[in-house]
Order: sequence, then structure tokens, then C-alpha cells
Amino acid sequence: MKRILFLLALSTLSVFGFSPYENYLMSGKPTRVGLIASVKAGSDTELDAALQALAEKKTTKALKKQKITGLATYKQTFAGKTWIMVYFDYTGKEYLQAAATFEKAVAFQTLEKWIEPHPRAARYGTQWLQMEWINYIRASQEKGAPTDRFAMVTRIKPKKEQEYRLLHQTVWPGVVDQMVRSNYRNFSVFFVEIEDELYEFFHVDYVGDDIEKDNGMTKQDPFTQRWWKITDACQNPLPGASGPWLMMDKISK
Repeated sequence: MKRILFLLALSTLSVFGFSPYENYLMSGKPTRVGLIASVKAGSDTELDAALQALAEKKTTKALKKQKITGLATYKQTFAGKTWIMVYFDYTGKEYLQAAATFEKAVAFQTLEKWIEPHPRAARYGTQWLQMEWINYIRASQEKGAPTDRFAMVTRIKPKKEQEYRLLHQTVWPGVVDQMVRSNYRNFSVFFVEIEDELYEFFHVDYVGDDIEKDNGMTKQDPFTQRWWKITDACQNPLPGASGPWLMMDKISK
């Protein structure tokens, strides 16, 4: 009887959802957000300057008050437009309010003057579309602030979407272990449809001091090699990509 009561008491301290995604959202831990919009024609310079200004002290303070930290912005040209990705950590209670919260926090930057919203953004009353967060690998947190951060983009083959989603619900432990050894942290994957194709973005922090050495170690890891063989077959690289991924240009970090 004591054992049953103990287990019941323990269950009240835990939060349960019906998927890994739900469990994480219900855990109270910071969520990772990826927003997307395209650049209005002829507005590249103005938008770049406004996004770089988000790293200024007064803006980071305003963002922090709205539960937004670790903001970084990137851009890349594909599908006939230049696309902007905004990434940040969010500790607000309502995850799906992250885009609206971001817009409120940076309202004085008037970013909307220089962007074209994704067609679906208007449904949610925002200018920036919050992308679908399909995967997060925390890895180990024993090191300090990242020495580098970057984002990449690719496309997913339509017939491979289900396979790719399932793989990222069950990322192999050996792959995660190698990310830790290679000094990568906070790896997030996002999906969004652009026109009639499904695009994938990822953002990751690097906390090491020799990225070429660490990447070389990853390429030699047998678990990662087998993982890439499966995942690469699900992807349709963009023109100019190195392998399956196209690096995004960093605007601010």
C-alpha cells in the first residue's frame, strides 16, 4: 500500500502529454522559436540594419521583459525571395504567442515596413510566421556561452516527410552523444511550407574552440554516418548547397 501511495504521489509531480512535444511544452522549460518572413523588394539594407539593432542593449532589455532571450537572425535567398529566420529562446507560458510577443517587444523597430509576411501568418494575426518546431536536442549544458551559432536550410521530399518526422521523434542516442563530444548544443529543427514545398531549417549553438576538428570527428562517427545516410535520402538540397544543407547568412547573433 505504501508503494502505491508513493507512486501516486510521484505522479502528481510529473507532467504527462501524449507526445514528446507535448511533454516538453508542459515541462515549463524554455522553448525554442523560429520565425520566418521574406524581405520586401528593395528593402534589404533597411531590414538588415533594423535586425542588427535588435542586438543593442535597450532592445535586448525589452525582449527580456517579454521572456525572449538568445535572439539571432539569418537570411538566405531561395524560392525567388530572400527569407529571414528569427530564432530565440522563449520562457512565456503560451508558446504559440511567441510571434506576437516578439512583434510587441520590437514594435519601435517597425520591422513590418520591410518584410512580406508568409501567407499563413495573417491567420494568426501576426506579420512573422512561427514555424513548426519538430525536434530539439539539448545535449549537455556543462559549457558556457556559445562561441558560434548558425542556421541552415533544405527541403524535404514529399514522400519522405513521415519518415523524417518519425526519425526526429526517436533520434538515436549515439547521434546525440556525438553532438555532445563535438561541442554542439541546443539543436532545433523547424518545418514550414513555402509555396508547394516543405522547407526545413535548423539552428544550433557551438561551444567549442576548434570547429573543424569537431566536425571532422563527427564525420568519422559510425552512428552519425548511418544516421546521415537515412536522413539525407529524405532531403532535396537547394541550389548552391554543400551536401544536403545550405548555410544561412548571419545578420545578428
